[in-house]
Amino acid sequence: MPLPWGMPQVILYRRTNFIAHEVIFYGKKTSKPLSIAPGAGMSESMATTHRDQDSYSSPAMQARRQRILEETRTLIAEQGIDGFSMMELCRRADVAKQTLYYAFGNKNLLIASAIRDFFEKYESGIPYHSPSGTLERMIERIVAIGRRNLRIRNYVAAIVAFYYSSSTGSELWTALHDIMTLPQRPYVEAIARARQLQPWADKQQLIDALDGQRLSVSNEWIHGRIDDKDMIDRLVIGHLSYLLGSVRGTTRRTIEATLRQISEIGAEAYVDALPDILPKTTPAQKPVMPDEMAG
Repeated sequence: MPLPWGMPQVILYRRTNFIAHEVIFYGKKTSKPLSIAPGAGMSESMATTHRDQDSYSSPAMQARRQRILEETRTLIAEQGIDGFSMMELCRRADVAKQTLYYAFGNKNLLIASAIRDFFEKYESGIPYHSPSGTLERMIERIVAIGRRNLRIRNYVAAIVAFYYSSSTGSELWTALHDIMTLPQRPYVEAIARARQLQPWADKQQLIDALDGQRLSVSNEWIHGRIDDKDMIDRLVIGHLSYLLGSVRGTTRRTIEATLRQISEIGAEAYVDALPDILPKTTPAQKPVMPDEMAG
């Protein structure tokens, strides 16, 4: 239904992987963006003068989006995934509520965007030694996760509580599960292609079980039943021990040898001693940790 003259029409361009929508305001009888003055029924954060000034790719829009995502992660760490309100997020990020919904669709997509953004930024800054799909690469990633988690206990606690909550919605749970299982997926898929899985081992069930193992260790650590100094080794040894019962052949022998080595020197020392196989790249900027932001 056409809007009355003078009212903005909103055209949303949805992008995949929980990336924000682009929002442009058009008048009814013009193909050019209108200049919407702050105070004319809209907040300053929603005003636009030109497509290139307030499009999704503009520096101002990028900075606003990052501010929203960072404040979302801070609120998750402080109040849990289900504990914070969109109004509180608007106040902290200094944006209108309409902006959040235009940009992210709903609260679930916003939360998933914030967690995925954090995951991807942290992932891009890890100085990997080994190629994707190898056992060494998976261990490097687990160690990096453990080192990171030691600095963001409240954030990890919020994620774990959400996973175990009986009131968790399936849509958001599935979105977060897809993100959290990314580290082990390349290696499990590689050994499945090499026909190194035991007959009783299903590829997807193994990926899910490894994520459950990580969550179990994280939950024990959050509640103080695993010391900080032991947490990373427990994560790695738990993963490898579970894998050991699901693989055969040379892969099983390799995992056994790696477990013996890690039990002797520790997972961090194992990773630090790995040879550099990959070419050196410039690491991406380190993402702001939720607890660091709060502090």
